[in-house]
Amino acid sequence: MNIQQTRAYYDANASARLGVLFIVGISTLLTPISLSAILVAVPGIARDLQVDAVYVSWIAASFLLSNLITLLPAGRLADIYGRKRLFLIGSFVYVLASIGAGFAGSIELILLFRVIQGMGSALFFGTGMAIVSSVYQGHGRGAALGWLSACVYVGLSAGPLIGGWVTDHFGWHAVFLFVVPFALLALGLTLLRMKGEWKSQEPEPMDWAGTLIYALWLLLLVGGSSHLPEVSAWIAFLLSFGVLYLFVRHTRTARYPLIRLRVIWENRVFSRSLLAAVMMYAGGYGLLFLLGLYLQYNRGLSASAAGQMLVLQAIIMAILAPLSGRLSDRWQPRLFATAGCLAFALGLLLLQFLSEETPLYLIGISLMLFGVGHGLFSTPNNSNALGAVSEERMGIASALVNMGRLMGQMLGTAVLTLLLGLFIGGQEIRPEHYAAMNQVVHYSAFVSLLFVLLAAWSSWQSGKVGQLVQQG
Repeated sequence: MNIQQTRAYYDANASARLGVLFIVGISTLLTPISLSAILVAVPGIARDLQVDAVYVSWIAASFLLSNLITLLPAGRLADIYGRKRLFLIGSFVYVLASIGAGFAGSIELILLFRVIQGMGSALFFGTGMAIVSSVYQGHGRGAALGWLSACVYVGLSAGPLIGGWVTDHFGWHAVFLFVVPFALLALGLTLLRMKGEWKSQEPEPMDWAGTLIYALWLLLLVGGSSHLPEVSAWIAFLLSFGVLYLFVRHTRTARYPLIRLRVIWENRVFSRSLLAAVMMYAGGYGLLFLLGLYLQYNRGLSASAAGQMLVLQAIIMAILAPLSGRLSDRWQPRLFATAGCLAFALGLLLLQFLSEETPLYLIGISLMLFGVGHGLFSTPNNSNALGAVSEERMGIASALVNMGRLMGQMLGTAVLTLLLGLFIGGQEIRPEHYAAMNQVVHYSAFVSLLFVLLAAWSSWQSGKVGQLVQQG
């Protein structure tokens, strides 16, 4: 089927649309589970393979970095060669890499397969959202994207619980292997049940030079920001801005650049929604990790009790995301996205008054407001962005939306790392550091509040859906 026949087929077939949503939903669960489930297996890996903390820290970072580097090129390749094709390739690569990591006998092999696993995940995770957006175009796109957002939150919440159970009963090797049946299921259903293909009718050549510059920029940016405030980290961080300048210049001069930044920025709806996503996730990601430390160190909660408090926001997000998506199909998505930012900001304001005597239920209320904020924001903002993009550029646009989320998470983590380094330094956290930890929470919450207010402004300024990106 050509692209017109594919669209007509799904427009007339509700069960086919639901089938695609189910297939993509399975794959969407895999990326957050791959990120979060492995965290509880890290001590066992370090003990069995006798590796130091630097190697161990890269078990999660290698997956995230390769995922981030691959997302944007994958979006462009999907528009050129077909989103379903890239979805299948990504699923196959992910299966092979997961099996390889599960049977690896050294930390070097694990890190190699984690890099490959992150690349495969980027191929199906980014293209999956684009496929669903195309299938549900004019048929409840917001609600469909809401279910995908719920899958992400369920994966992040369930990952540590599943990973802990699998590790306790079968060992750390099984944490890499238990995702394989689900990936194979998505792969098989895609071959059997997903009809048609989605790609540009006038494909452009792939910009490999721009892709290499883009990858170098991310390597320097992520490597530098994750090790602040070390001198070498500052050098890498500052160099990343020079490479970013080269990338921007390349996009202006190349005939077929990886992305056309000027055209994207001129699309008010898309660019402002993308900026809102970066700022919103920057405001929340690092702070939630910090609250987990605060609850255990400063308030004496066990790891499981702290986890149970933190899961409050994930549960509310998973409940609200499909609902807000459905509502955003009826009213302007920016209304819900902006309201979500303001709800999150209210939760951050509560943390400004945090002290050692603050009742835990007030922290719980703050976490619930975070859940309401993200639940109202994520799906309408994605729907707002993708609704402003032409069908032929849906792949690259979907990749940019996912990249914005990851860049925001990285920015929030960089701020947290810098504050911890300034107030506590490279030391084990002891009782004498608890007062400093409280200060870090205050400053982090204040910086996060600035990020989230900027997200609210950007979301509101996005305007109404209607202007299309003709190139990108």
